[in-house]
Amino acid sequence: MVLLGEVHTSPVLHVRTLCCRVHQSWQTNFSYLLPTHPCQNVVVTQQFQVWQDIGEQFPQAFLMQDHGLKAYAGFPLCLGQGAPPGLIAVMSRQPWKDPQALQQQLAALAQEFTDRHDAALNAIERTRLQREIDLHKGFFREYLLDNPTGLSLSEFMPPIPLNRSEDEVVERVMHTGFIVECNRAMASMYGYPDAAAMLGVRPIDAIGAEKARRNAAFWVRQKFDIRDAESQGVDADGNVTWVSGSVRGKIANGKLLRYWAKRRDLTTQKQYEAAIEHKAHHDQLTGLPNRYWFQEHIAALTKDHAERGKRFCVGLLDLNGFKEINDTLGHAIGDQILQALAVRLLKGLKFHGAEMARLGGDEFAIIMPEIADVTKAEAMAHSLHKLLTEPFNVEDMQLSVGGSLGLALFPDGPASTEDLLRQADVAMYAAKKDGVPMRWYQPEIDKHSKRRLSLLTSLGSAIEQNELFLVYQPKIDLRNGQLYGFEALVRWQHPVHGLIPPNDFIPSAESNEVIRPLTQWVLDAAIRQGAQWLASGQRLRMAVNVSVRNLLDENLQACIAACLRKYAFPAELLELEVTESALMTRPAQAMDILQSLRTLGMSIAIDDFGTGYSSLAYLARLPVTTLKVDQVFVKDMVQSKSEEQIVRAIIGLAHQCQLTVVAEGVEDEATLTALRAMGCDLAQGYYIARPMPAAAAGEWISAERAGKS
Repeated sequence: MVLLGEVHTSPVLHVRTLCCRVHQSWQTNFSYLLPTHPCQNVVVTQQFQVWQDIGEQFPQAFLMQDHGLKAYAGFPLCLGQGAPPGLIAVMSRQPWKDPQALQQQLAALAQEFTDRHDAALNAIERTRLQREIDLHKGFFREYLLDNPTGLSLSEFMPPIPLNRSEDEVVERVMHTGFIVECNRAMASMYGYPDAAAMLGVRPIDAIGAEKARRNAAFWVRQKFDIRDAESQGVDADGNVTWVSGSVRGKIANGKLLRYWAKRRDLTTQKQYEAAIEHKAHHDQLTGLPNRYWFQEHIAALTKDHAERGKRFCVGLLDLNGFKEINDTLGHAIGDQILQALAVRLLKGLKFHGAEMARLGGDEFAIIMPEIADVTKAEAMAHSLHKLLTEPFNVEDMQLSVGGSLGLALFPDGPASTEDLLRQADVAMYAAKKDGVPMRWYQPEIDKHSKRRLSLLTSLGSAIEQNELFLVYQPKIDLRNGQLYGFEALVRWQHPVHGLIPPNDFIPSAESNEVIRPLTQWVLDAAIRQGAQWLASGQRLRMAVNVSVRNLLDENLQACIAACLRKYAFPAELLELEVTESALMTRPAQAMDILQSLRTLGMSIAIDDFGTGYSSLAYLARLPVTTLKVDQVFVKDMVQSKSEEQIVRAIIGLAHQCQLTVVAEGVEDEATLTALRAMGCDLAQGYYIARPMPAAAAGEWISAERAGKS
C-alpha cells in the first residue's frame, strides 16, 4: 500500500488520504485515526520513520490489519504554504529488506513532489474540493429527500429585476419560478406521485392561477421573506388541513434569483390541540359545554355587560329524583336519560336564546346572554319545566324527571362571577326545598350561604380543637407495581354536622385567609406521618395539595422548611400538588415561589392537568417535576379512542418535557393495563385503593409489602 495523505485536527486527529494505491489498484480516498497508527511518529518528529513489525506496537492500527500489512515506512511532506501537514507512507506484508534504500526513495519522491508541487497541489486541491462537494451534496440530498418537512428550491429563469412594477414581478414569480430541487414530503403535499414529478413545476402549475397570484403578491409585499406562516385549507376529501410554511428569496445585484420553500403539515397537531380544548371545555357524556366553559363564559359576560350597562341571567338546574333512577336501573340507563335530556333541553332553550352547560352529575347551568325583562327568563323557566316533565320511554317504562331551577340577574347583585353563581345556587336550593320548579334569588332566602359562612368561621377553631384528620390515597409505580407514596387529603369531623365533605369547606377556605393555617396544619400532619413511616423503614413520598392563595404566600417556603426540620423528614420525599388553574392565575409570581420551593429539594406536581387548557410549553418552563392527568381524561379512555389518544399525547409530551406522569381516577384493571402500555409512570384511584386513615394505610402498606415478598 502506498498513500499520500494530509493531517487534520478536526473533528478528531486523523489522516485524510489524497490518493492511495493497493496492489496496483487505486482506492477511494478515506480517513483513519492518527494516534493509532505509526504515521503519528512521522508527523510529530517530521522525520523518516520505519517499522518492521507493527502488530504489537500498534494493536489498533485497523487500516494495516485490514490489509494484512506488517511493515511501515513514512516520510513527512510539505503540501504548500498554509496547507495542513502531509506525509508519504508505504506499507508491506513483508519486512523491509533495505530500509535505508527505502528512505532514499521516499526522500527523492518527496523532493520531486516539492519541486513540481504546483501541478500536484492543484490536483490535490481539486480532489479535496470535489470530496467536500460530494460529501455535503450526498448528506444534504439524503436529508432533503427523507425529511418529513416539505422542502424545495425554485430558480427564476431568468432572474427577475426588482426595478419593475409590483404587478410585473408578481406575474414573473408565478410563471418563471421553476422547482429544481424537491423532496418527497413536498411532492406529496401538492399531490404529486414523487419528487421527480414535481421538478420543473411552477406556482401556477401547483396551486392554480388565482391562489398563485394571491400568494405571490403577499410574498412580494413581505419583501420576499415569509417564515412559519400558518394557513388553513381543505383536502380532496373535504377535510380541514393546517400547514406552516416559509418562503425565503435570494436577491443579488438587484435581481431575484431563487427561493427556498418549506412546508410542514400541522393538521395532526391542530387536531390534538382541538381535541384537548374540546375535552377541557365540554362534557364527554352529553357533549354540552362543561363547568370550565361556563365559568369562563360568565366571567366574560360580567365584564362585557358591566361596560355596556346590559343585563344577563344565570340559572342553575338540579334534577329531582334522578338518584333513584340511577340506584334502581343503573348508571347506564341514567346516562342514556341524561343524554336524551340534554338534546331535548338544548333544542327547547335555543328558542329563548339561552345556552346550556353541564356542571356535573345531574346539575346543569343556563345562561341568557341578554335580558331586558325578567318575564323573558320566566318564560324560559316555564318551557324548561314542561320539557323536564315529558316522560322518557325506558325498558317499557315511562320515566319522568323533575328539576329545581334557581335564577340570578346581573347586575342586580354584587358585580362578581362568584357571587352571581352563589346566588343562583342559593335560589336553586330554595326551589328544591319549597318543591317549586323555579325561584329567583332574594337575600332573605340566603340561608345556605349562612351555613357556609358558619362553617368558614368555625374552621379556625376546628383546627385548634383537632376536628380535622387526614386520609391517605396510595400511588403505585406502574413499572413494577410497587407502592410509590401517598397523597394526603384533609377531612373534617364536625361535632354538630358530622363528617363534612371537602367540597363544602375547601372552596370557601381557599378564598379566605383561613386557608393558610389550614394548609400549615395539613403540611405538619402529613410530614409527621411520613416521618413515622420512614422511621419504621417505609421510605414513601408524601404529596400535599396547596391552593393559589398558598402559592402566592411568601411565607410558604419558611413554613415547609420548618416542618421538614421539625420531623427530620427528607425534602425529596415531599411533593406539593398545585392545580393548573392556580399556576395560571399569576404565572410570574408562581414561577418565583416555585423556584424558591424547588431549592428546598422537594418535587412540584401539576394537579388536574388538562382541565385548564394551559400551554404545556409554558408549564415546561416552570420548575415542576410531575404532571397529574385529570381523571376526566382517564375515566373512559378504554372505551373511547379519542380519549385514549389524548391521554397518550399528554404522556408523550410530558415525557419530552422530562416530567413524571401520574394518572388519576384509575377505576379498573383495563385502564391500569392501558396506562402501563402507554408508558405512564404512576397511577392512583379507587381500583388501587380509596383514601384511608393513617392506621388503615399502615395496614395496607404491610399487606402490600407482604404480597410483593
